[in-house]
Amino acid sequence: MSRVHDHYLPLAPEHDMQARIDDQGRLRTASAELGTLGWTWMLEIQYTAPGLWRLPGITVAEHDRPRFTQYLETRQSGKRLLNLNGIDDLTAVTLSPQGCRLSSQARLLGFPRPPLDDGPLVIIAPHPDDAELAAYGLYRQHAERAWILTLTAGEYQKRLDRQYLPFLDPDLKSASRRKGWIRAWNSATTPMLAGLSPERLYMLGYFNDTLGALLETPTIPQPSLGDETLSPADFRGWNPGPLASDERANGPENRGSDLLADLERLLDEIRPSTVVTPHPELDPHPDHRASSQALALAMRGAGHRPQRVLLYANHLRSQRGFPRGPAHAAAGIWPVQYAQSRLGPWSLYSQPLDLETQREKAVAMDSMHDLRDKPGWERRLKRATKRRLSGLSPRDWPCYGQHDYFQTHIKAHEVFVQTNAEAFLASFDGE
Repeated sequence: MSRVHDHYLPLAPEHDMQARIDDQGRLRTASAELGTLGWTWMLEIQYTAPGLWRLPGITVAEHDRPRFTQYLETRQSGKRLLNLNGIDDLTAVTLSPQGCRLSSQARLLGFPRPPLDDGPLVIIAPHPDDAELAAYGLYRQHAERAWILTLTAGEYQKRLDRQYLPFLDPDLKSASRRKGWIRAWNSATTPMLAGLSPERLYMLGYFNDTLGALLETPTIPQPSLGDETLSPADFRGWNPGPLASDERANGPENRGSDLLADLERLLDEIRPSTVVTPHPELDPHPDHRASSQALALAMRGAGHRPQRVLLYANHLRSQRGFPRGPAHAAAGIWPVQYAQSRLGPWSLYSQPLDLETQREKAVAMDSMHDLRDKPGWERRLKRATKRRLSGLSPRDWPCYGQHDYFQTHIKAHEVFVQTNAEAFLASFDGE
């Protein structure tokens, strides 16, 4: 017996048309011609998956050639959005369900794609690896105009036995310093795999798990949780130029006022038309939410204001294994229920990744030391059991790395909410 559970978001598609799925699984719409250039297309479907273990999925084919499979929740039924981006001809789509049933009624939702080639594109990464997880395909597509600003070095080392090189450093202070140094190097080099110039990669070097406190008391320095003697300057050695806080008499400190000064200066110097940052409602990580709040404050103080903001979510509340399915599957839309948003109505943007780009993304993720983490035996056992019972063969589960992100974030799409600068800023009013 499946549990009825609809997913819904406060969406505002520009096209919203009735569609149906015929007995052969072919998608039928009232429009004879549906262009994909310049549009993000989502298909709202109704599915039922009664099985407890077998992973339900829907394979999308174009001209009878399978393109990708999107996986859904077991033992559930309800409305879901099927990602159709990467398809060239929507009139030639066939849907093949496995481990689930589809209703014949559907809705096709179209969202205009933003003109991302109209100026610089800046990605805000709370930690090294966030830009890669959320937007490797996006910044590879726009490598000639993309910038990455990594706000923290992610230096906090909690246990000596979890160092990147076991027992390399004898105490947590020195281990934290080295961890931040390594991750700063990762942020300065990994994006070059996608063609980004090192001249457009900045490490701001603020401290892990402190961004919320920086914004609450912006004039009070916050020490690193790993080593109170650290300075943001310790992690800025590969920056292509000085930041605003580097010019202070005593150098940069881990203070909110320094962080905002750096962001304001960079916005005015780069003058981006698009900024990519964590979704302040979907992503619950404190540093991620504080990163977007810091961006909003800097946008208010800077002389330049971007035209649009793309929002991503690398974390979700009470959700593991999303986007679902093995690497190279389609990326679904966040499994949440939002009737309203402080951002107002949402428009969606999905960046398709071809297979080669997905493989490059795996290499980029592997170059990030923090994603080489190996889970404990209990998690590995649970993962192996679920995969064995999923109904997929072992060959369907490529294992590029032990971290869960090598399953969840190497997908055929990257998905963002797109909004304008005014709606983004208004969502932080009163904070």
